[in-house]
Amino acid sequence: MKDVPSDYYRRLHETEQRHWWYRGMLAIEAALLGPRLRRSGQSLLDAGCGAGGFLAWARGLGVFDRLCGIDVSAEAIAIARDVLPEADFRVGSLRELPYESGSFDLVVLNDVLQHLHEDELEADLRELRRVLCADGALLVRTNGGLRAFRARDDWRRYDRSTLARELHRAGFRTERLTAANMALSLFGLARGRTPRAPTAERHGIPAGSGAMRERLGERLLGLEAAWLRRPGRSIPYGHTLLALATPARP
Repeated sequence: MKDVPSDYYRRLHETEQRHWWYRGMLAIEAALLGPRLRRSGQSLLDAGCGAGGFLAWARGLGVFDRLCGIDVSAEAIAIARDVLPEADFRVGSLRELPYESGSFDLVVLNDVLQHLHEDELEADLRELRRVLCADGALLVRTNGGLRAFRARDDWRRYDRSTLARELHRAGFRTERLTAANMALSLFGLARGRTPRAPTAERHGIPAGSGAMRERLGERLLGLEAAWLRRPGRSIPYGHTLLALATPARP
């Protein structure tokens, strides 16, 4: 990413451990994955794994025998290896993943899609499809809004139709597509706050919040997770979009 602080990944690691937004998003992602998190002996790739927070959470589920993470940042991978020494971490891009075809049951792409270069987006998604097994799944979390918007080549905001279209172009079939964090996103929208491209001053890592907002935020996301546990349900609006997609059959 362009224009982020030099200590971005250290800040990310510290925030992932304690902030209500990250805990709430994990609950929502677990709700979307549903039965897929009840099968033991699986393999998981976190593409754009950052400091390894998602993989550390996934280890605690006890269903993944193989945990892998890849990120373009050597600094992020160094932190992730300290967090989760038993996982297989690599420095690299999504364009040429160093894994065999069909080798993962689940691939996650958390807060990465919006940063992929416009000209490389389809090829990167097809590479993720390549490493998925035939009955595997891709879980995407990205920023969202009512209308898609591109601020620059390496940052975009998605709407539902744009996200579904990009996944379809890359050979995926979308099973679930939902927004998240509706109440606080509506509050932000009323105050003129929507997702924007990161800068050194506005890097996108949630800031600390008071105890009351901490409890409120986690409670609201917990209610959304409970709602999404039932197949077919979705949330109409939020500054986060999530999609669960599977490889389309030939």
